[in-house]
Amino acid sequence: MEAEKEMLQKHEEVIHNNILPRIQKIEDVQAAFGAEVANIKNDLVKVQSGQISLEKGQMELEKTLINEGKANRKIMNENKEMTNKLLDHVLGKDERESEAKIEGRKQKWELAGKVLVGLVSGGSILALIIQALI
Repeated sequence: MEAEKEMLQKHEEVIHNNILPRIQKIEDVQAAFGAEVANIKNDLVKVQSGQISLEKGQMELEKTLINEGKANRKIMNENKEMTNKLLDHVLGKDERESEAKIEGRKQKWELAGKVLVGLVSGGSILALIIQALI
């Protein structure tokens, strides 16, 4: 029986000195691993939340860019219309000025023609008078 007690005592010493510390280390490592997994889960949730926020922000940015693009196109079209009106006005003015110059030249030539006809017809009358006097 003493041999049994001694064996029990040795087993108890082995359990207390060897097995229990190992089990404690395993439990400590398992607890640390569980905490690490929990931290990773929290980080993953934060990343997913951040990704959702990023996607929402990206969608808002896209909407803003689309709206600004529409506004810019509207402004460019308005500017184009105004430029076209200005060009039409300037070209119309130039055309009217050209027509006025041409009309002025026509009137000068008509006047010169009338004066020439008057001189020519007046010259023939003058020639008749001179012939009659001679």
